[in-house]
Amino acid sequence: MWQRWSNFFEALGRLRLPIRLVKGRTAGDPQASDARGGRDWQAFARSEPLFQVWGPLQGSPWEPYHAIPLFASVDWMDRRRIGPTPEAVVEAERTRLETAERAGASSAGATPVRPDGDFLLPRHARPGAPAPGWLEPGTLCVVDLPGRAAVEAAAWLVADGEAQPVCTFDHWPHPKALLPADLLVAELLRWASTLAEARGRLATDAPPLWVCDAMRLGTRKGRPGEFDNRYYLDDSILPTPRVLRDAGIGRVVYLGWAGDEEGPDAPAAGPHVPLADLVEWFSELLTGGIEIQHVPVWDPELRPRPFQGSARRPRFSPKDYRRSAAGGFGTEVPEPSSSGSSG
Repeated sequence: MWQRWSNFFEALGRLRLPIRLVKGRTAGDPQASDARGGRDWQAFARSEPLFQVWGPLQGSPWEPYHAIPLFASVDWMDRRRIGPTPEAVVEAERTRLETAERAGASSAGATPVRPDGDFLLPRHARPGAPAPGWLEPGTLCVVDLPGRAAVEAAAWLVADGEAQPVCTFDHWPHPKALLPADLLVAELLRWASTLAEARGRLATDAPPLWVCDAMRLGTRKGRPGEFDNRYYLDDSILPTPRVLRDAGIGRVVYLGWAGDEEGPDAPAAGPHVPLADLVEWFSELLTGGIEIQHVPVWDPELRPRPFQGSARRPRFSPKDYRRSAAGGFGTEVPEPSSSGSSG
């Protein structure tokens, strides 16, 4: 593990987070099985092993971009109340997928205008499906899908496409949080043993895979008494064109939910690709000579389309996002009469 992260986890044991940030944390179901049908997830139910199995290869240039906060939170969760995604949730999703397939849909309904928690990952983008041919050395893939779907799609591209993951979950869980980060922890545990088995097959030049929750920007500001853990991807998580070129990356493929394409080979030119916090980064990449392509996850053939950015999209503003004193994002929204508090 990169020295900076090693030092972080040493300090983690000495760090005392505010009780407001720690109290009541749970994730998943401790009685649930992992994706392989066993209890091997228990070996990853601590911050450091979960962080490592879901991170890039040791010595990789991508290590500095692997976000810490969500993984760090695991060591402060109640170990009696942490586990993988509940089996009832997995079974309900399986039933929804079968129903959608019988109806002739590739996902749960039409492609959504924006990501939401009911998004259903199509079967051709789940573990066990063939990996897309464009996932190769020299390509960086950004998986930007809602919540648990992003984690499962990442497990697919690591296990079947031999990519190395870089997680961007830069926020803290909390019982009153706007974003249900505990669902991500449970899904990370569900697939941890699958990734552990796959990591032995990864080559040193394995394509990097940025794993992003498309719900990260949220839909509203936090209200007094809530824990506002909305977040955006900043320069600490997004590599510059020079970093990419030095690492041999010449192409970025954005695997998202929809792009308003007019046809199967039409360019992605709609207002929803990419999410707002990535617009400036995409512009920098294009200016720096990095090719960008978009792949809508609903396409069974997962064909890359040329990216055509919109010049009229407003500049993303980070001013309403609440950084935590512990790093990452997430603080309680104070009552109007209060001087405020931070996590």
